[in-house]
Amino acid sequence: MNNENTGANKDGAGGEKLFSSFLFLKLDQSFRKLVSNEKISLKQEFENITGSCQEKLFLRTYSLLGLRADCDMLFWRVSPDVETIQHNTARMLSTGIGKYLLPVHSFLGIFTVPEQMKMRERECGLVPKELFGKYKFMLLHPILRSHSWHSLSVSDKKAMSDERAKVLTRYNRVIEQFFYSYGLDDQEMLVIREAEKLEDLAMASKELREQRIKSYTLRDTPALLCVGTDLRDILDSLG
Repeated sequence: MNNENTGANKDGAGGEKLFSSFLFLKLDQSFRKLVSNEKISLKQEFENITGSCQEKLFLRTYSLLGLRADCDMLFWRVSPDVETIQHNTARMLSTGIGKYLLPVHSFLGIFTVPEQMKMRERECGLVPKELFGKYKFMLLHPILRSHSWHSLSVSDKKAMSDERAKVLTRYNRVIEQFFYSYGLDDQEMLVIREAEKLEDLAMASKELREQRIKSYTLRDTPALLCVGTDLRDILDSLG
């Protein structure tokens, strides 16, 4: 678990940095009007190009079908540089079914790899194993703090952050990570909460909302619940 930064060291200066992109997509309804063979071909073309990109970045896919009206899937990508993410996006959205996928939400943040994880074996040569995408269910939401939060002392911020972190110690199968977006996006940070069981994710999220630190949050929506799903299964579910 990556405890929330209290403000004394906003971006974990000095540590290994990874850029993380969360791209939420919605299928254009015109795709469903295509003949079956054409849809199969477009899905396969997209799946092939996505698979080839995984040699250069960490990728996890999630389904939101039936959970949100505004988006169908999430592509979570991690890379040491934003150019790789941009190149991947351009290729995906110009290939096969990607031409029918419309971006709905796009968030960017920086993650600092904890010292104790730097020696782990890496997925795609980039991300320490079991750091991201360990559990099936994930809740993502941006955070924008109020001005009064930034005027608090470091000790006050730490006390409230520690209270918040203590809640998560009661949930062994819930992991929370923070991605900082200062100078990169509209929000200050992104919160990712992963869980093995959906009920644990819901209960932990409820308890966290009751903590003192919540009163210093100006905005924390949209809250996006995602279900880890293989890309082929997501594509098949789209029709």
